[in-house]
Amino acid sequence: MTEFDAEDENAGDRHFVTSLQRGLRVITAYRPDDRALTNQALAERTGLPRSTVARFTHTLHKLGYLVHHARSAGYSLAPRVIELSRAALVSTGINELARPSMEALSELGPFSVALGVASDGGIRYLDLARRPEAIVLNLDVGALVPVLQTAIGRAYLSALSEVRRAAMLRQLKAADPALYDAQAPLLAAEMERYQSEGYVTSFGCWWPELNAAATTIRFAEDGDPLLLSISGLSSALTPEKVRGEYAAALMNAARVIEGRMRRRYSE
Repeated sequence: MTEFDAEDENAGDRHFVTSLQRGLRVITAYRPDDRALTNQALAERTGLPRSTVARFTHTLHKLGYLVHHARSAGYSLAPRVIELSRAALVSTGINELARPSMEALSELGPFSVALGVASDGGIRYLDLARRPEAIVLNLDVGALVPVLQTAIGRAYLSALSEVRRAAMLRQLKAADPALYDAQAPLLAAEMERYQSEGYVTSFGCWWPELNAAATTIRFAEDGDPLLLSISGLSSALTPEKVRGEYAAALMNAARVIEGRMRRRYSE
């Protein structure tokens, strides 16, 4: 599923093309460790009927965005999709504009710095900067992390409009009621922190020994924000260090990246 139910939200918009939204849902269902997915697997991931998925995969294959594997009856992403990703990264200037600040931030402590964006019901890592000793989890660019229990996910929820946030929370609750009930009080407190202090935290909520803080980067008035987070072992990234030092550095890096991107788009 997508970050929220786009079809329901745009039901009254006569310019909204539902078939395009569904086709994109098929492409974004792929994860970094996927090789080939069958129509049935894609149907389960997207929530679309298998017959609908079959039409989309057939069309995407004909257009060169998917490769069909006859032996497994599966489809994998084609190099043409990589070209789309490359074009997006180049046109937005994400690597060029964000990387220097991310690397500078990573030098302040033994933690990973991640740049992410909402994708497929989670947060997708677009880039990572870290010192060798900061590798805590086996995550890399392209990894998809959950929303409710991570700082980067909480930052995203905090930045949404009330309508979009309510829609996404309904989806998250339906997907895992127990997890939602456990995380809801913490999420509410973090959203308040975001409003007053500009960042959110997650101390041991995803993995027991992992702490994190995150904030947002709004380089355009429309669309989802980029998300910037730091994460590390709880022994190094303590709540005291986050409040006393790292949160300010995190938000400063985000504002620098935001300023660079806004200037690029105004040129």
